[in-house]
Amino acid sequence: MNRQRRRRLPRPSRLSNWRLVHKLAVLLVIPLLAAAALGALRAGAKLDEARRFDTLSEQIAVIPVLFDFSYVVIAASTSISLGLPAIADQEQIAESTRNLELHADPEVLGAAIAGSIARLVDDGRALHESAYSRSVSTKELERLTVDFLSRCEGVFRAVLDLAENTEVLTAGTDMLNAWTAQRTLLDQANALGLLVADPEAALITAQRAMHVEESTLGLLRGTSLDNGRIDELFENLSLRQRQLAGMVSDGNSETELEGTMLAAFTPYKEMNNRAVEQITSTLDRLTSNSRAVAIRDAAVVAATLTIALAVALAVARALSVPLRRLRDGTLASAHHELPAAIEAVKNGADVDTVRLHPIDVHTSEEIGEVARAVDSMNSEALRLAGEQAHLRRQVAIMFETLARRNKTLVDRQLSLIESLEYQEKDPARLQSLFSLDHLAARIRRTGDSLLVLSDSRPQTRAAPTPLGDILRGAVSQVEDYQRVRIGRTPSGYLVGAAVTDVVHLLTELVDNALRASQPPSSVNFEFSAAVGGGLLLEIADSGVGIPPDTLDEINTRLTAGDDADVSAPRRMGLYVVGRLAARNGMSVRLRPTFDFGSNAGITASVYFPPELLVEVEHDTPTRMTERPRRLHLPDGWARHLDESETLR
Repeated sequence: MNRQRRRRLPRPSRLSNWRLVHKLAVLLVIPLLAAAALGALRAGAKLDEARRFDTLSEQIAVIPVLFDFSYVVIAASTSISLGLPAIADQEQIAESTRNLELHADPEVLGAAIAGSIARLVDDGRALHESAYSRSVSTKELERLTVDFLSRCEGVFRAVLDLAENTEVLTAGTDMLNAWTAQRTLLDQANALGLLVADPEAALITAQRAMHVEESTLGLLRGTSLDNGRIDELFENLSLRQRQLAGMVSDGNSETELEGTMLAAFTPYKEMNNRAVEQITSTLDRLTSNSRAVAIRDAAVVAATLTIALAVALAVARALSVPLRRLRDGTLASAHHELPAAIEAVKNGADVDTVRLHPIDVHTSEEIGEVARAVDSMNSEALRLAGEQAHLRRQVAIMFETLARRNKTLVDRQLSLIESLEYQEKDPARLQSLFSLDHLAARIRRTGDSLLVLSDSRPQTRAAPTPLGDILRGAVSQVEDYQRVRIGRTPSGYLVGAAVTDVVHLLTELVDNALRASQPPSSVNFEFSAAVGGGLLLEIADSGVGIPPDTLDEINTRLTAGDDADVSAPRRMGLYVVGRLAARNGMSVRLRPTFDFGSNAGITASVYFPPELLVEVEHDTPTRMTERPRRLHLPDGWARHLDESETLR
């Protein structure tokens, strides 16, 4: 059974059992985390893009260095091959080589491009040494120069292929076109070397190279590189074409043509440098734009999340605050206000004068409707409590009326029986009268018990009564009084207001003890001092005992002083004792007389608070030797019940 109950207990780990604040927190946090994650991803992507552009700027920085290196090498080898003074000396070539090697960082460019640049440096050195030392033929020098330029173009394209942006690729294409146009100058220079051996072939080669240069310059017209240098190169090209024609027709010297060709190197170099500057500026701009977009997106996401969080918290508060007020108000009403109001109605207050505070939720949505429903339930419960209290009062009045009518008749009967007892001399008839007296007393005590259950208080005595008389008065109400042993009895007094209730209470306990134990066993009274100046009276028997579960239930009812319910007719003594004890501030508790198994008996411990005692002093025990006399009080005593109406 316990296992089944444990299984039915709610599990806090289940979502349905979570607290409302936790559910709202999850409801708010998950979408906000998702939005924050998406915003962070977008901002991160822009930052990654900015880093890529920044890295590409570092990679593109090798192009102007490579241009400078290639220009120095080609210019030097071309001038030497044409028989002109060297444009670049050994120191310039060494400096440009070192500069290129410094920029060829494998971590920035990658191992493949860095390796290509290293091979290109070796080729440049070999080309320059071959041209400077004139150790190779003109044709071999031409081949080495073409190979060198092809490698340069390959490195240019490899570096530009790292870029993915359209603007960068467009500027790179213009730069390669300018590089291609510049390469035709080498073809033209090589053609001049054929003028002596084969003038016609030299003319065709030079004109073809010039036509390629002209078409390539046409592609550059109108681009970002067209800053006036294109027209200057067209003029230089036209001049070279005229000079070439003059050399063939008039036999002019080729010196002027060679000078014109060398003059074209400078504009081409400036165009290449301009192209590199444009690519670098474009990458810098793209890097700045990407960072700005990342910062903007992060700010927009943060602002959006802040606004969303504020709105979500406002909505969550609009839900949680009324729900918390509904919960607090409902719990307060269920645990404090409603029980207090019902108790007040049970104590006689008019239900119309008892007010319950409404739940502090005044919204018109579902939570407010639930709050009004709880208020209606509380009002209905209070109304039902009022009707129940009214019914209880009517039943109590009925009990009291019937009990008092019965008491009047029984009192007259007892008076008649007592007069007959005083007049009768025959022992057999006297014993019969005693039995009739006890039967009438039991009937009378039933009426007194009904008065107790109806909460009718008896008339009080003005003067205190000795404790010994209290015990004897209780013993006088039972039939087998000879079996009662009164032990050490203090010589103090019991206040008059409690005499009637205490005698009634003790009579119920003594009669219960006598009926639970078989003759010739005795029931013993024993007083002892208690903490705080009170007294503890123990009524012990050696009867059949009570099961532990039932004993705990009886002690609970005796301690609480519960109102009578449907089980009152079967356990009237239990309710009467509990009600009388609670009425006078006393406490009654039952326990086993002995600790062994069968026939352990029950001991009833009755605590007398010091407020009920006057001038208490312990005295010697008093042994009961004859039938005690009944106390004559203005209001009657509670009488014995039959066996079905005992505490057990």
